[in-house]
Amino acid sequence: MKNLKPNLYLTQLRHLTKLSLLTLCLSTFTVYAHIDKGVDLNGGHYDYFGDYHCHQLGCRQAPSRYNISTRLRTTINSREQKLFYNEDDWPHWMLVSQCQTVRTQILEATSEVGISWTNPRQCEIREGKWTDRYTGEEFDRAARLGIDHIIPLSYANAANGYQWDDQKRMQFANDPLNLIPVSRDIVRKKRDRGIGNWRPPEEDYHCEYAAAWRDIASKYDLDLFIRDKSRVNSILEECDIPERDFEQERLDTDIRVNGIPLPI
Repeated sequence: MKNLKPNLYLTQLRHLTKLSLLTLCLSTFTVYAHIDKGVDLNGGHYDYFGDYHCHQLGCRQAPSRYNISTRLRTTINSREQKLFYNEDDWPHWMLVSQCQTVRTQILEATSEVGISWTNPRQCEIREGKWTDRYTGEEFDRAARLGIDHIIPLSYANAANGYQWDDQKRMQFANDPLNLIPVSRDIVRKKRDRGIGNWRPPEEDYHCEYAAAWRDIASKYDLDLFIRDKSRVNSILEECDIPERDFEQERLDTDIRVNGIPLPI
């Protein structure tokens, strides 16, 4: 996977104060989230304390987020697990400057040439040069690109991510390690499928794609489903990509917000 340019870290460092305020506001806001939060496809949602509430007829009760002894994936079959994904629980495209989001900074960091902006405030990128690692196609218009979560948020939620706290879900949803600019069409084709059911059309990227699944799961202690873990291992048997040492990387960067390492 292509490494992000060093200036991304410098940009993040300059906005530490804003990120700290954002994290603080998020933890405060979630106390009231039960009132304003939308419902998932099951017809309910989790509150700040991790308890699930049904709000529509036919809604099926789910276990508490923090009841580790009760696993959602063992009490609800795989087809039903996605019903409990609520986008409001996974806030992404976090604002990291006056008008730029994580999405904007990912596009800036991964462009192979200098970029141009849509306005003088430099809020949105107009042009650059990006190679879609999933297909090998090249793009020069940012509007034609989507930012894919390599491990989809709904997948993480259906595994053990539904048990994470708000800060960990927010970090996962905005982590550059889990974000990659690709064509909007391929994002729609992939949807929320795991590596056991979908791999990029560009076969030369399969090793890096499998390594990304392995490393992201390792960084967040995400329990991959058996089919996906098996596929990751089978692909990596033919590859030479060492596992990342995130503990050492945290020590090397030592950039933290409220004691939590910034996404690497």
